[in-house]
Amino acid sequence: MQAATSGVVEPPWKKRKTNPSPPSFLSLPDVIILHCLARVSRSYYPKLSLVSKTFRSLILSIELSHARFHHKTQEELFSICLHLPDRPLPSWFTLWIQPDDDIEKKKATLVQVPSSSYASQEPLLVRRVDSDIYALRQRYPPSPVMLVRNKENCLWRKGPNMDVSRVNPAACVLDGKIYVLGGCKAAAKSWGEVFDTKTRTWEPLPDPGDELRFSSVIRKIEIIGGKLYVTSNEEKDSVYDPKTRKWEAIEKIIDGDSRCMVGNIYYSCRRGCCMWYDTECNEWKHVKGLSSFNKSCRRGWIETVQYCGKLLILWDKFVHYEEKTICCALIALEKRRHGQVWGKVEWSNGVLTVPSSYGFLRSCVIRT
Repeated sequence: MQAATSGVVEPPWKKRKTNPSPPSFLSLPDVIILHCLARVSRSYYPKLSLVSKTFRSLILSIELSHARFHHKTQEELFSICLHLPDRPLPSWFTLWIQPDDDIEKKKATLVQVPSSSYASQEPLLVRRVDSDIYALRQRYPPSPVMLVRNKENCLWRKGPNMDVSRVNPAACVLDGKIYVLGGCKAAAKSWGEVFDTKTRTWEPLPDPGDELRFSSVIRKIEIIGGKLYVTSNEEKDSVYDPKTRKWEAIEKIIDGDSRCMVGNIYYSCRRGCCMWYDTECNEWKHVKGLSSFNKSCRRGWIETVQYCGKLLILWDKFVHYEEKTICCALIALEKRRHGQVWGKVEWSNGVLTVPSSYGFLRSCVIRT
């Protein structure tokens, strides 16, 4: 009986071996995955970070930034700094434009950074002088560190420290020198200082006085006629003349008027209209094709920046008494014959809901 049992032949289905599972993309070495991710638009990163911990780790790594630099696939990122009433420190948000082949269906949102799926840290404040790029950190705690790299190299190195530790300072470049203002207590020994890129030394700027030594974050610095025009979030603005080394108080620009240059043309977005400056006849003219957009409710603050060769506009509007929605629109521009500039709204939507008592501090655009 035992012999008969041992001679029984097993059914074919028991002998059949199961097919091995197909190879997974995650089975590839991290370095290969990294170079694949470097060729993908950053707009896909939030969703890709949900695939696995490996993807999330690589997306937030400094090595990915190096790979994007090597493959020349860097993209512009737009970020804004806000003061929210329930948080003691300023908060940074980066614009994420959802990928969609249909431009008219594109939507955007502001994502807070650092983020576990988009960016590992706040953006750097970057300024370029000749072939060197200089950067200041904008996150807490305050730091005197300045980073430097050559435009052909993606690795940062430490440059000469500033005289004062700063966080969220403003900076501009004039005649090969880097002017750094604010980002420290109003009573600091050097509220402003200048870095000479040739001698590699810092020098304190003259004290602007209590009236102009802003305690809040400086919104921006513009170079006009060899002078530094400083826009603050306080009651007054100021101008500094490097030749005379003197400060002067100036009137604030009209509320709701924001200007920037796209290509070689200045644009100004005001409540209800978008203008461009015609240098041939020295006058502001209306951008054509935006009548419907101009009728939209743009009653709050307006920030206008050059983004990917186009015009990016931000404004806010009340949702109800306690909340506002920050809205954003991207406009493609075209200069046509007969001295006309036409605009086309590629997308426009609300990007973030905030408390109505929030404060807009600053925006920046960097390539990464």
